[in-house]
Amino acid sequence: MRILFLAIICLAPVMLLAQKAHTGTWGNQGNGTYINPVLNADYSDTGNLTSYQITSLQVLGQVWGFLKYYHPNVAKGQLNWDSVLIAKVPVFLSAGNARHLNEIVLTWLNELGKVDSCMQCDNTLTGRINYNFDTVWLTHSVFNTSIVSKLQHILANRSQGENYYVTYGKSRQIKIKNEELYSSPGFQYPSPAYRLLTLFRYWNIVNYFSPYKYITSKKWETVLAEYIPQFCQAKDELEYQLSIIKIIRELEDGHCVFNGLGWSPKVSHLLGSFTHLPFLCTIVEGKAVVAFITNDSLCKAQGIALNDVIVSIDGETIEERINKLWPYIVAASNEEGRLFALCSSYLFAGNTNTCTLTRLTPQGSTNQVVIKRSNTSLPYAPPVPVTWKMLANNIGYINMSDLLVKDVEKIMDSLAATRGIIIDIRNHPNDTWPAIAARLSSHKFIAPRLIYPDLSFPGFYKYYDDWIAGKEQDAPYSGKVVLLVNEYTKSHGEYSAMALQGATKTITIGSTTAGADGDVTDWFALPGRFNTRFSGLGVYYPDGTVAQKKGVRINIVCKPTIKGLQQGRDELIETAIKVINGQ
Repeated sequence: MRILFLAIICLAPVMLLAQKAHTGTWGNQGNGTYINPVLNADYSDTGNLTSYQITSLQVLGQVWGFLKYYHPNVAKGQLNWDSVLIAKVPVFLSAGNARHLNEIVLTWLNELGKVDSCMQCDNTLTGRINYNFDTVWLTHSVFNTSIVSKLQHILANRSQGENYYVTYGKSRQIKIKNEELYSSPGFQYPSPAYRLLTLFRYWNIVNYFSPYKYITSKKWETVLAEYIPQFCQAKDELEYQLSIIKIIRELEDGHCVFNGLGWSPKVSHLLGSFTHLPFLCTIVEGKAVVAFITNDSLCKAQGIALNDVIVSIDGETIEERINKLWPYIVAASNEEGRLFALCSSYLFAGNTNTCTLTRLTPQGSTNQVVIKRSNTSLPYAPPVPVTWKMLANNIGYINMSDLLVKDVEKIMDSLAATRGIIIDIRNHPNDTWPAIAARLSSHKFIAPRLIYPDLSFPGFYKYYDDWIAGKEQDAPYSGKVVLLVNEYTKSHGEYSAMALQGATKTITIGSTTAGADGDVTDWFALPGRFNTRFSGLGVYYPDGTVAQKKGVRINIVCKPTIKGLQQGRDELIETAIKVINGQ
């Protein structure tokens, strides 16, 4: 641990407190109860934190995160900042009023030493995007003028250059570094102070480096206050770990993931450890419909067929199943994305290797089938891809899922004389949209714009240079162009749809897309061997419209029906054909 000589002197009391916290001063008493020696209070009951203690801990979390990324001494890694937090928790809990809280914060800021004037700091807003930047809390009603002045001075004279805790990833999304893993078994359910460390670490990373924090349903500041009691007073391992899942869910980002179920047996048991089946479903009209066969031989052996309509699982209706699992699905920006994520994960999960499905027949009756499920991955036999084909009435079809850049020219030549082209983006495409756009556009155009975090001013973002796509030409493709999208259209699929919409006049048909765009951040650690990530870049239409959460622009809303699926029809393709035929 690198500590300045002066910092050792002025932080000695703090380090002593930190040492006590490490050795269990605010730790487990052996019966699941945690004792705060400052207040001599039992914190196993959520109701024991007073509203002012929650306010004090909120101030602690905000100041600690701000100093972590802004204060020159802290941001350079000269202090064990986790240990400082652990030491400060009981101190902030002891604050009984605003005067005492001000004394604690002011003492802390003075302990860190003087912040010199920064000649490199550019404090202008020119070229910066401030959607996410929030400094209202710096003038918190509990802060006196001395604290406000010191915090604003740190803001204006913040750390520059390399930050000990964050750097750029390959596409200038953030990469969190030098965070302690706390991977020993005891941190599956750590003491309250370390549970607050988990909350404050995650909340501040999102606060400064999530490009879409500003469009969450709840203001991010209120999320911090709401979760302090949940983390501080989680009564057991399961409640603590579910609190992590729930706050990740609050970001409402389809790129979010909670990685750690492999060493979280209680959460795994709650959601179901047998999750693997030889098929995938989608939700249509409140029923689960088999949409993909991932292993044909296993499905045939168990009597499962494409477009089977499932109305219940082990006696629970699909609606009951969804409602039960809904709070624990994090990889979703919107309702459609959450249903997709649920179908891809825990909809059929359980803790036995079989389950009973009730199916709806085309005649309206039901029957049952017992299927096997596994707790390990099953053999996957992908279907032979259909990259493109000709449909009736001289209409072309392109499936972007398996399309390669090297094949675009040949396919577009083959479809050059068609009346229209249906481009199916109900998938995750390769980076083929620029080559397609070059054949569709009559002029150059600005592709969807991207923003990246400005690490010289955490919380601000900057635009990448505009990506100019397409080309000037007198004879681009002259037929109608229809794009097909749905909840499977996510991330690069959404970017591809947005870009193709700008290349030429298109008709987009389908339903709300996943609303999750922008390269993901690298994984970062939370105490207890847990990892997570989120969207690292912001993506916008050239006019500034965001697709995150609400999805890409759609001209004609069209969703499959159970009747259509049972008849083996693709109603989106049928609608696209009607559009091209002028119906």
